[in-house]
Amino acid sequence: MDEKIFSPCKVNLMLAITGRRNDGFHNLISLVAPTAFGDELGVKELPNETKADTLSCNLDGVPLDASNLVIKAAKLFREATGGNNFFAFDLHKRTPFGAGLGGGSSNGAAALIAMNRLCGNPLGIRELEIIAAELGSDCPLFLKGNPVVMRGRGEQVFDLGAEASECISRLKLLLFKPSFSISTAWAYSQMRENPQYYADSDDAEASLSEWLENPSISGLPLFNNMQLPAFKKYPALEAAICEIRERFGIPAMMSGSGSACFAIINDIDEESVAKLEGCIKDMFGKSCFIARA
Repeated sequence: MDEKIFSPCKVNLMLAITGRRNDGFHNLISLVAPTAFGDELGVKELPNETKADTLSCNLDGVPLDASNLVIKAAKLFREATGGNNFFAFDLHKRTPFGAGLGGGSSNGAAALIAMNRLCGNPLGIRELEIIAAELGSDCPLFLKGNPVVMRGRGEQVFDLGAEASECISRLKLLLFKPSFSISTAWAYSQMRENPQYYADSDDAEASLSEWLENPSISGLPLFNNMQLPAFKKYPALEAAICEIRERFGIPAMMSGSGSACFAIINDIDEESVAKLEGCIKDMFGKSCFIARA
């Protein structure tokens, strides 16, 4: 029996990195939403005599070895269940990597969900969340399948109220990523070396709480202090976001550690969206990734 599962990318509508932790990770406060755009992961259980997982992908350059979170997820799943199951994974990739859209983390979480289904759901949601947190800080949010608030290093995931979730569900986004990527490790190293970049946790919580009490698209607490090192090294990103805001009068921001960005296109018509797409291509070239979500 096979499982096919949608593996969405995410956007950070708010991302406040507030300081470094004793364990070397960073504390954060983030309002995160999975999107209707993403990858598809096919999973099937291999015969009993098979003693290795396999991974195929439609895109060149995606690692297919143990460094991929899908393969890591399979190993952790076996350890958690005490099983001897091995799996074949077929990943249809649409989300660009090195983008700050959580594509790899989503793939790892999707693998956990699919393997658990194939094996008769031996693990409950809390057990899956523990494995996902071990995989990576972004992985637990993808088990929820809905907008969440993340705290800690990302392993603390909290559901939103109905009104806030409904508000986010109405968002229309244009995602774009230039041909260059930003290393997440590099981005966090820059935060560490420049503590003035850290956000005040009380201010971030206050801004988030204000929106959660009265959610609206226009009032979203759009903030990302990881833009600071990214814009310093890649000024074209800042120039593009400023151009979009000024020319089209809509919000735009980098997602996560970049280099992908998004614009909220609810308040412009189809003709303007087409012009926006053209504007982005003019700034970053035809190789720039663009998708609606």
